[in-house]
Amino acid sequence: MTGWRLPVLLACTAALVAGCASQPRSSGGSGGAPSPQASKGGGYYQNDGPPDDENIDLDAVPDAIPRDEPFSRYGNPDSYEALGKTYYVLDSAAGFSQTGRASWYGKQFHGRRTSSGEPYNMFKMTAAHKRLPIPSYVRVTNLDNGKQAIVRVNDRGPFHDGRIIDLSYVAARRLDVVTHGSVPVRIETVTPASLRAEQRSQASASRQQARAATPRPPQRQARPQPPTSPTPQSNRATQTGNSPGRPIRVANRIGTADTGLYIQSGAFGERGNAQRLKARLRNAGFGKVTVVPPQGEASLYRVHLGPFEDERSRALNRQILVEQGFSARDVNR
Repeated sequence: MTGWRLPVLLACTAALVAGCASQPRSSGGSGGAPSPQASKGGGYYQNDGPPDDENIDLDAVPDAIPRDEPFSRYGNPDSYEALGKTYYVLDSAAGFSQTGRASWYGKQFHGRRTSSGEPYNMFKMTAAHKRLPIPSYVRVTNLDNGKQAIVRVNDRGPFHDGRIIDLSYVAARRLDVVTHGSVPVRIETVTPASLRAEQRSQASASRQQARAATPRPPQRQARPQPPTSPTPQSNRATQTGNSPGRPIRVANRIGTADTGLYIQSGAFGERGNAQRLKARLRNAGFGKVTVVPPQGEASLYRVHLGPFEDERSRALNRQILVEQGFSARDVNR
């Protein structure tokens, strides 16, 4: 189960909060001791768990279908605080991906209000995330078994170190998370346009496989043609297009102006160690990573990310770095 969740953001109006059925909670529920399953590294706790009747036809529960929806009236402040930490909500879910652990929540919260204002339904393919806009759609892949499901993000959480997404009960069942409590996953945002593109690509690949499997009739051998005398035009080398030896012009993409706002993710006495951290950051999807050589009295190779456009952008990237296990501290240059 999740560690701490925030079913309703603190940014809600007083009237909304007063009408909400759930508040921030701990993984242990209302003081109850964890079940034997939970003590093995996950699972559900005494005050939560699956429904009383677990005989559910999962094949009858479809994935969430991505739709173009306006952002929810509730649950999308620029930033909010939960359990002493500040979280920044993304302006857009486009291109977002993340790797970490998924947990789930069940009957204790069934029917209670989520951060979006909608009631939580553990029999729908939904999820909670700390920073994605509400609503968003993500494909969740269980990295242990390769199973996938598309869920609709309509809630905030989980506020437990190492957890990146909290799944509804049926989504957790679909991915085989319930029996383990938490599992390693990769999440990627899905939009109607990206889903259509995937479907077209899959259809095209299927057609190509079908054509490759179809035997072709033998080709008739062409009659030999008499040689033709070369013309002056055919003997001339073509000098147009991207012919060998001709350079191809590539637009130079210039980043934002140097605002002096950077994040330092590491400092090393050896340049090779700094280069390895730079490669790890780039592989994790971070751009604008540079190794700053020793300067003045500083004898260390520093790994910097930036410059960032403003303080909010720097704070958001700092939070993402920490969530993915990297060191991060603000520096100004």
